[in-house]
Amino acid sequence: MGEIVRYCRLCEKQMESSPFMMCTTCLVESDRVRNYVIKHPQVSLEEISLSTNVPYEKVENMIKLNKRVTRQQIKLS
Repeated sequence: MGEIVRYCRLCEKQMESSPFMMCTTCLVESDRVRNYVIKHPQVSLEEISLSTNVPYEKVENMIKLNKRVTRQQIKLS
């Protein structure tokens, strides 16, 4: 049998076998975004991106994938 190839559910890049659904980079960035949103509720996606140095598109995808952050905590405009 061959080795199982896994892809990060956020950036969709190939990653090493891991119990996590995201690559190491995306896990760190996701944690940074989540912590920022918890400390700064009602912030825009643009502000999250600028404050955390995570690309806007990635922040947007994180919000769509992450069920722990509710839409009420973020301004989606």
